[in-house]
Amino acid sequence: MGSRSRAAALYRIPITLMLLGLFMMALQAGQPLLGIAMLMTAAAATLGSAWRAGGRREAVMATLREQADAKLVDGRYREARALYERSLSLAQGELPPAAPELLVNYYSLAAVNSMLHDHARAGRYLEELLRGLDDRVPAAWSGHVAWLMRRVAHHRSLHGHHADAQRLCRRALELVGDAPGADDNTVRSLLDDLAWVEHHAGAYARAEALFREALAVHEQFRDVALELARQPSRGPRQGRSPYREPGPATVSTSGGLDRAVAYTLLGLGWTIYERGRYEDARHCFDRAGMIATRLSGSPGRASLRERERGLEVEVCRGRAAVAVTLGQYDQAQALYGGAVQHSARGEATMQRAALLVDMGWLARCRGRFDQAEAIGRAAQQAVARMREGTAAIASALKESLAELRRRQGRIREGQRHIREAQELAEQGLGLEHPRMAGILAVTARLHVARSELTEAERCARHSLTLFKESLGIEHPRVSDAYLALGEVQLARGQLGAADRSLSLALGLREQALGKDHPELAEILESQVAVMRASGREDEAQPVEVRAAALRKRAEVSGESEAVGDSIPAS
Repeated sequence: MGSRSRAAALYRIPITLMLLGLFMMALQAGQPLLGIAMLMTAAAATLGSAWRAGGRREAVMATLREQADAKLVDGRYREARALYERSLSLAQGELPPAAPELLVNYYSLAAVNSMLHDHARAGRYLEELLRGLDDRVPAAWSGHVAWLMRRVAHHRSLHGHHADAQRLCRRALELVGDAPGADDNTVRSLLDDLAWVEHHAGAYARAEALFREALAVHEQFRDVALELARQPSRGPRQGRSPYREPGPATVSTSGGLDRAVAYTLLGLGWTIYERGRYEDARHCFDRAGMIATRLSGSPGRASLRERERGLEVEVCRGRAAVAVTLGQYDQAQALYGGAVQHSARGEATMQRAALLVDMGWLARCRGRFDQAEAIGRAAQQAVARMREGTAAIASALKESLAELRRRQGRIREGQRHIREAQELAEQGLGLEHPRMAGILAVTARLHVARSELTEAERCARHSLTLFKESLGIEHPRVSDAYLALGEVQLARGQLGAADRSLSLALGLREQALGKDHPELAEILESQVAVMRASGREDEAQPVEVRAAALRKRAEVSGESEAVGDSIPAS
């Protein structure tokens, strides 16, 4: 892709000068006819040689491409890439930049590098392809180029390049057009991709709108499919639909399409969960679970049941996340146990790592710190084996470990973990992502524990600003920032300000999670400290009793069988 060989036109200059020299020598010798004959003979020989050489080069390029295509079909991607690169180097030396043979090589190399997870090179070849096409993709190429754009966009989203990922997804949507049919490069699939990009970028409102639009397109396609399937046959059927081939009259709308809809429901569920609407999120996870149950329970589809394990794990994860957030720890434990059973035979390392992070979160909430630490070690091993897209999940893991260390009183280790979490979040999510606000809230509380109050207040106020801008002032997670700020103000003796901050934190959590949630205890304990520091012992006594009751409830719940006993084997 870097250095290009000299254009073939440069070699014509010495040949032309040679022919002219021969002609002039013949004229000076007084034999013009001989000069013309010599000129024509040399020209014919040169053209014949050039034609044969060009034919040989084209034959070599075609042979290399055929060999590369065969390697690609066999799954030998590295060998295919080497052959495609040799074919490209020959084409670059002989053909103009917009030649079809050159563009096909760009596409092939982009695709094979994507399959090898070398997405940086895949993106560069895709840019070369679009530059050669002058951004005018032929209709026959649109589906293939859209597929490639989806893969590159997914990679760029995982690495925090959300704007580039959004641009590629929208460009792919333009290529596919408005037809939402049953193939893989449909409007529905691309809307789903774009929604996930917005979700990873923290733009949850836009992500929710796109997920709902993708589901609406699916409903539209399904209704037309059922209508055409019920029509009486009148002569030969071509299997065509108002959308695209394969038509719904000949292809079932169940199976792959239903599986894709289940994952769209999962995306919508996680997006609504991040927006703080937990019961609505649970409803989406339940709908996805119904599809997963129907797919995995179909008779005579053993191979399909193996493929649906990943879907069932994601459904269990979503349901369990809602249960943990709402303080329903026993229910969450049972759901994580089901997820472990479904993932026992799987090799989805990213899914395994995410599941372990979630299980560690539950163990920490139940006060089972030794168990949470063991799960954290297993999660770190899983993340270490991941090839790509580790920044976001590794950041969540480090944030979870930092909060665990804070609760254990191991503040110095917690600060090391939270610094790593912040660096990873900047790399994979961006500085304005809502998760960065949560990391800053934990950072502030760690600074308070070490009496570093100036830095603690800066982090707490930055966290509060990010939460309000990204999630809104009424979001339950804003309570994390208010709690951190209240602890800072308490440590500084600003009792009135601390009381206001802690009251706001308590109100937000009670509104979203109920008055009996175990996570209210830490706010109540800080309020007790404020009341006693200001001489309000009578007010502090009932608040202290309530906090102790909530702590006791969490401890009793934690005495049952631990979900960490079912950690998947490495």
